[in-house]
Amino acid sequence: MDDFKSISVVREGDHEVEIVYNPTSYPLIGKGKQGAVFKISADQCVKIYAKQEHALSEGAVLKAAQESGIAAKLYEVGEKYVIMEYIEGHSLKQYLESKSDITEDLVKKILFLLKEMKRLKFTRLDARLDHIIITKENELKVIDLVYSFSFKKQCSLPERLLKGLRKLGLLSLFLEQVKKLDPEFYGEWKDFI
Repeated sequence: MDDFKSISVVREGDHEVEIVYNPTSYPLIGKGKQGAVFKISADQCVKIYAKQEHALSEGAVLKAAQESGIAAKLYEVGEKYVIMEYIEGHSLKQYLESKSDITEDLVKKILFLLKEMKRLKFTRLDARLDHIIITKENELKVIDLVYSFSFKKQCSLPERLLKGLRKLGLLSLFLEQVKKLDPEFYGEWKDFI
């Protein structure tokens, strides 16, 4: 078995991380501003971070979300890595682009996800459409949770989610359904239109 701990990534400025050393055969799943994710088995992946603080932060968020089921299962947190469940599915963005519609059932699932984030005391109640995965079981899971407990980046309005829906032309339909399903959230979000 290859040693993922030998993989090294760096981040300069506000860009995605760059993989500077990878002697393994693990396939790259994706990368972002904090780390790169590699599939290490059929049901596990590892995220390698440029900074230890990001590994510890995301590990803490995943640990807090374990009983909820809205995030990947956590297996191990190391100095600059987190081993977690590999979630198979499509991003909410890809799914909505293919459908050009947003059903009431899906809106209910999005609202549940946001309420769970609030219940778990996430300080950032937001996720990009790319960071919400629809699993084969038709459940929603949120990924890339590095800043969800951050005191630097607090956000009670799901601004990135709403902006993503606007870009897809689905914001009005989404908010119409939120108004019916959860008038309290609608009251907080209606001015976003």
